[in-house]
Amino acid sequence: MDQEKTQEEYQRLKTLFKDVDDVKTQLVDGLLLKAAFLKVQLDEFEVIIRKNGAIQFSNKGNARETPVYQTFLKTLSVYQGSIKTLGIVMGKNAISEDDEFDEFLKNVSR
Repeated sequence: MDQEKTQEEYQRLKTLFKDVDDVKTQLVDGLLLKAAFLKVQLDEFEVIIRKNGAIQFSNKGNARETPVYQTFLKTLSVYQGSIKTLGIVMGKNAISEDDEFDEFLKNVSR
């Protein structure tokens, strides 16, 4: 696992929540680091899956998901839960100004 990539992702995540109350940021700092680790791990799994595929075939022609793909899916689920939790905890105090995407959604729903 590349520690430098994990640290870069950790800093990126912290930047996303830079306007959040410091107490909340300190509360979930460990989760931010774990989420960064999981993201880097997912990226590495994805490289392997793109190279080797997600399905392997036995000599008898039976198909099954590769162990790397199964691990990718489990890790993705944990990562998504972590990001959702971070969004819930950190999002309540984030600046709620509309960005371009929010404006787009407003126009689409009209």
